[in-house]
Amino acid sequence: MKTNGSLICLALMLLLLLTGCQEVGASEAYFGLRPPVDAPELFAPGIVSLHGDRLRESDIGFWPDGLRCFFARFGTGIPDYTIFESRWTDAGWTDPVPSSLFPDGAFEPSLSPDGRWIFYVPPSPPAGHGAHVLHRMELVSGSWSAPTPLFRGLYASADLEGTLYYTTFYRNRDHIAYRTFEDGEYSEQSLVGPNVYDARYEDAHPCIAPDGSYLIFDSGTRPRSGRCWLYITFRNEDGTWTEPVNMQTVLGDLPAALACISPDGNALFFNADGDIHWIKASVVNELR
Repeated sequence: MKTNGSLICLALMLLLLLTGCQEVGASEAYFGLRPPVDAPELFAPGIVSLHGDRLRESDIGFWPDGLRCFFARFGTGIPDYTIFESRWTDAGWTDPVPSSLFPDGAFEPSLSPDGRWIFYVPPSPPAGHGAHVLHRMELVSGSWSAPTPLFRGLYASADLEGTLYYTTFYRNRDHIAYRTFEDGEYSEQSLVGPNVYDARYEDAHPCIAPDGSYLIFDSGTRPRSGRCWLYITFRNEDGTWTEPVNMQTVLGDLPAALACISPDGNALFFNADGDIHWIKASVVNELR
């Protein structure tokens, strides 16, 4: 009996050890961090978010496995539109360096949640506001295709069905538009409405949930104008959208913009005070 008891204890110890190893493996994603639940925090301080320096970060995007990311960093000594990249290796996460994906730089890059497409705007100056053209690179047989120009727009965000949401310049104001993707082609532009589109306000930088169930954007002209806030709208069963709600109640009183949802739908990233912050994406359920 004592022998059997010892064997059982040994088996339990091995099971716990193996379980612990599995947890460590899972924790490698997102720099080994887990999104905070109660309030936003700086993301990867000292690695991605260099808080307090003369450098600013924004526009973060992760691959579906969470083991590779890029983000914009600009400021003293760094050319505009520089995109940095870091990835997990056998030696751990690499120090962020300028990404080889954008040798000439990029403006507001984003990655589709399935990792198939990268969207961005080239750094060359446009002929005026609203003249920026979205470009796309596609992952084909493990390599990225040459950039393809799509249509005018900024800050694109795709859901798992390929529908692309972006900022468009319409009637002299920024608004949220979208195009569905079918048979390898994008549809004509449509504005997100009617509850979202409002000619009185300017809205920008849409972020669609991977499953398309909610949409986050920022605005500095809606009620409490003069400061930029994140707003969220939820998709109804009939495909319409709810009235946008200010996310200040769950994100705090720090003005926020440039939202991004992780591919697994678990983390919400956004820019605040020149740095990247994050929080568990489930906080959106408090605003439904």
